[in-house]
Amino acid sequence: MSNVVNDEPILTLIGKPSRVYTTGDMLTEDFVPNRVNIELSESGEIVRVWMG
Repeated sequence: MSNVVNDEPILTLIGKPSRVYTTGDMLTEDFVPNRVNIELSESGEIVRVWMG
């Protein structure tokens, strides 16, 4: 089950390119070296932050 994520507060802080998603969401496998990826739990807590 995928949640709709309000990523505006996060994008305001880190800018673009970025990707905010919930654990279990399908992701593309493209590599963007300067993209910040932020994985959220079902409750909206940050689980992982990574580049690429």
